[in-house]
Amino acid sequence: MLNSVLMSNLVSSAPIRLRLDIEEGLDRLMGERALYLQILGRFLQDHRDSSARIGALLAQRLEGKAQLAAHSLKGSAGLIGAQLVHDQTVLVENAIAAGADCTVLLPQLDALLREVCDSIDQLLLEHGDDVAAGTTPEIDAVQLRALIEELVGLLRDGDGAAIDLVEKSAPVLAAALGVPTFQLVAAATHAFDFETALDALEMEL
Repeated sequence: MLNSVLMSNLVSSAPIRLRLDIEEGLDRLMGERALYLQILGRFLQDHRDSSARIGALLAQRLEGKAQLAAHSLKGSAGLIGAQLVHDQTVLVENAIAAGADCTVLLPQLDALLREVCDSIDQLLLEHGDDVAAGTTPEIDAVQLRALIEELVGLLRDGDGAAIDLVEKSAPVLAAALGVPTFQLVAAATHAFDFETALDALEMEL
């Protein structure tokens, strides 16, 4: 069951929920509150300045790197429930791929991203102590290897069941891989970027 204390202040506000749907984010992590908060913190580290970084890369005519940065932001935003940022980033990524002008799209993305980061800052300020209160599941090395091999097999086959397996196994994978690697794998998998998820996982085999 989702933690009502964690959700009470933010979910009740429709505008904030549009920016950051906590319930959706928690659902994707099997209701693991501490893990969700850790991933929110990681999102701030990785993506607070993403729109500016994308703009700078475009200004340097590094379209490939700009597209990769947008792709990464898209997956991470989808994972945490930041749907508006996700949708705007899709527009930016598609525009870059088409060689179109992003002059209007990037400021819109920046505004949405700033609102999401403000919401995350607020949430972590109120509930940051809950990160330390999370429990680390016991990990059997043989079972863990079997889990990762199963996930790798699904990713290699392009099987959407990989998304369900990542969600179902979120606590174990995060504890075994570490939050940064798990966040990368989970965000890429949810974005159907199975190649990126596979590259990260195969390093663990």
